[in-house]
Order: sequence, then structure tokens, then C-alpha cells
Amino acid sequence: MAIKLAWLNRKKKVRSIFHPDEYHSVAILMNDQGIGDAIVTSYLIKSLRENGLKVYVIVEKRIAFLFEHFISVDGVLFYDRKKSIKQLKEQLQSTRIDVAIDLVDKGHNSVRRCQIIQAISPLHTIGFNQEKYKLYDTSISYHEYTSHVSTRSQKILQLMNIQSEPIQYYINIPTDNEQFVRNFIKPIIESNRKIIIFNPYGSNEARSFSNYQIDKTLSFLSQYDDCTTIVVGEPNKISHIEAKKNIIINPLPSFFDTVALVKYSTLVISVDTSIVHIASIYNIRMICVYNNRIIDKQFINNFVWGPNYSNAIQIFTNDNLGTGLGDPIANLDMSIMLEQLKLEIKNYK
Repeated sequence: MAIKLAWLNRKKKVRSIFHPDEYHSVAILMNDQGIGDAIVTSYLIKSLRENGLKVYVIVEKRIAFLFEHFISVDGVLFYDRKKSIKQLKEQLQSTRIDVAIDLVDKGHNSVRRCQIIQAISPLHTIGFNQEKYKLYDTSISYHEYTSHVSTRSQKILQLMNIQSEPIQYYINIPTDNEQFVRNFIKPIIESNRKIIIFNPYGSNEARSFSNYQIDKTLSFLSQYDDCTTIVVGEPNKISHIEAKKNIIINPLPSFFDTVALVKYSTLVISVDTSIVHIASIYNIRMICVYNNRIIDKQFINNFVWGPNYSNAIQIFTNDNLGTGLGDPIANLDMSIMLEQLKLEIKNYK
């Protein structure tokens, strides 16, 4: 990787001077990123657009659907790591990018990101902790290992002389999805029952509840006749979960349906995943479980990707392995979470 990065950077001899008043378009590198990353970055996207900049995102097709209506941008550029960088260049033939923004430090995908920057050929590139590489004209020194990731967006705005507003994410639930969900939950609302959202699965096994923990949580929640719990997640992951009294396994297939369910809920229970950031948009009371993951051997995921709002309660695992995957959530003593749940539901009475 070091050899490839050196080769990619050797072609650029001089870093360009930063002239924020002369730029009209921005591209944010979001390849290798997921739904949660996109939601958090919506703060930066909206701030840039409100200040007269056209904003493009470079994404893989698996999350491109988010930028059709859910998160407003001026254009989407597709990057497929299995295909040649030539595909990206073809999309750029009629699009001029003045500034490329890379929010990520050097890592396993740095070669891909440098190839993308080279293909874009922007007037200026902004990165973080990239002093070694000339492809990055401005490198922001950033070593705030426990600060929320959205702080990086604020640093970009400050650099571009844009006043940073309080951090807030901006999404648009498609009207049809929201109406469909409103109809779905209408009987629950009319019976004066509270809606609890339970999201048991993260992006990997270490960040997911075990079958035993899921069953124990749902058995606990099923005893509350004034609450309906809806289990959400990817349909193929939650389909095996057994429905119980006062428990619904979400039958609605769309991710946007899940967003709307969160919007109309009273309480969210989730592991570390995009649902955390969705709940924060609507300031929903939340209990979320984080597993002490360490990013790039130094950034503490519990805080960097935490919920970042006062209405959320974080529960941390206690193995403290200090690894890239973090502690297995399956090892968590569920009595800790159930006690907190009992207190939350008691407050609704």
C-alpha cells in the first residue's frame, strides 16, 4: 500500500493554494461507507448547499438509493471497486469538481481514495492527517480520539469560512412510505399504546445480540400490555425471530419504512448501527449498546460514532478487548439492559 500511495502521489508536484471564495462545487468521498455514515454526513452536505455550493457524493451503488430523495444532493457519482476507475472518469466528463473532501484518515482503502481524487482532478483536496500525501492540498491535523465524527464536518466548514450551526442530520422520508407506516401503526396509536422499536442486529456478529439475548428482551417487553414492540432490521436477519404477545416482527420491507417507524416511536432499543443516528434526528428516547470498538488503533468508537444527543442512554460492554471488532455484545449481562428498560417504561406510566 505504501508503494502504491507513493506512486499515486509522485505525479503531483505542488499543492494548490486554498481559495474558498472561488469554489462552486464539492465532491465528498463516501466510497466504502454505509448508511450511518451517510446520515451523519447529511449535516455537512446541507450546510455546504445552503452556502451556495453544489454538492456531489461519490458512493457505491449499495447506498446510492439514499441520495435519490432521502438525503438531498446535487449529484451522485458511482464508484465500483470491482470495475476500473475509468467508469468514474466517464461520469465526470460533464461535471467539474472544484473541491474534493475526504473525511477519513489513512487506512486500508487509502489507495482507492487516492485513485478517486486523481480521477476527479479537483482544484483543491481537503483531508485529515494526510500531511505526507501531495494529492491532499490541505490536511487538517485531527487527533480528537473521543470526539464525535461530526466534529470533522465542523472543521471542514470552519476551513471554508462557513459558520457551523448546531449539529443536526437532515433526511426526507418519502411521502408514500411515511403514509404507509402511519396507516400500519394507526391501530396501535388509537389504542393508546406506546411503540417501542427493537433493533438487535449490527453490521457484524460482534455488534449484534445473540438469539438468547433477543428472546430474553422480547419476553421482558411482552409483559407490557400498554406497549407494542416492533423488531426491525434486514428482513433476512429478523425473519427467524418468534413473535410473542405485544411483539411484532416488522413486515414492512423498505428501509424508509423503518425510518418512519422510528419517527413515531416512544423508545428505541438498538445496537451500534444506523438506527442510532435515525433516532437522534427525532430526539427519540433511546437505549443503545456499544462494544468498545477501537478504530484505526486509536479512535474510540463508543464516542466517535456514539448517539451524540442527550436523550440517549449508552450501555457499554465490559470485556474491554480494545480490538477493531470490539467486545462480542453476546457476552453482555442482559440484566443491566433490562433494569434500564424497566426504568424507562415505568416513566411512561
